[in-house]
Amino acid sequence: MKNTPWLVIGAGAIGLFWACKLEKLGNKVHLVYRSESPGKKITLESLTNEDGQQQITATKHKIKSFAADELSEQYDNVLLCTKSFDLKDAFLKVTKHIADDANIACLCNGIGAQEELQSVLSDNQTLWAGITSEGVLKIETHHIKHTGLGDTYFGEWRPSTPAKTFPIDSLTVTNIRQRMIEKLAVNAVINPITAIFNIHNGDILNDEFKPLVSATLSELANIFSHPKFSYAEQSQHLTCENLKNRVNTIAQLTRLNRSSMHEDIRLQRQTENSFISGFLLNNSPIDLPIQQLLFNGIAFPEQREETQKKLLSIT
Repeated sequence: MKNTPWLVIGAGAIGLFWACKLEKLGNKVHLVYRSESPGKKITLESLTNEDGQQQITATKHKIKSFAADELSEQYDNVLLCTKSFDLKDAFLKVTKHIADDANIACLCNGIGAQEELQSVLSDNQTLWAGITSEGVLKIETHHIKHTGLGDTYFGEWRPSTPAKTFPIDSLTVTNIRQRMIEKLAVNAVINPITAIFNIHNGDILNDEFKPLVSATLSELANIFSHPKFSYAEQSQHLTCENLKNRVNTIAQLTRLNRSSMHEDIRLQRQTENSFISGFLLNNSPIDLPIQQLLFNGIAFPEQREETQKKLLSIT
């Protein structure tokens, strides 16, 4: 492939972070924003160094920013860092500038948007689904804070033979769907509960929420072990105990953080509810009364107080 710039789509916290990361790795980067331009320089404030030790540093990264209709070049490598519900439309706005054999990578929550995006790619374009656990907070349009070290992985959404390698070293995995289900499982507990009850991530470990969390985990384990679940091959290992350990670990590590869904509700933005609880409800072979309550608690604000009562009455 030609040495063309990376195109990063989305100027939220993760988009800005990856624009800086790619630039730091020696790549030329163009960033597409939707509403507010971050300007020509992005400030990345890091609270940890690569060894995980506390060390406050601030670096500035020269990144060219464009609205979608201002692009003029062709791109071989694209990274979409949008909300799940924006993924396909964001790509369609720039598709004429994307090479026919390009790598198209995406980092978004939930499952479902990836297949929507795959449906509009050409046969020679490769879709790389990604997950990340990096902690990033957007302070201003041009200023982000890296609040916690994490891992990022990409895998081919539709595996090819022979298997391809992601264009950034050491990020390729062959089991991306399993990793996505594992992350979805945690998100299906922490995100809706923290958003509905307006609490921090660590608060779900408090005594008043223990019956709800326990019942939610049990219900999830029943889906993931069911042979007719659409991701059964990737989810059999997610027993109730396994899920409990995962959720407790993430809740502890991010105990002072607010989940993305909590922030979306607080700021009156559209959530990724349809790609988290909604995905489970649409793909489960069994009834999911708790996930249905969690979905409704997010989707119908006018019912939220009543939903809270129902959720807290679960034993």
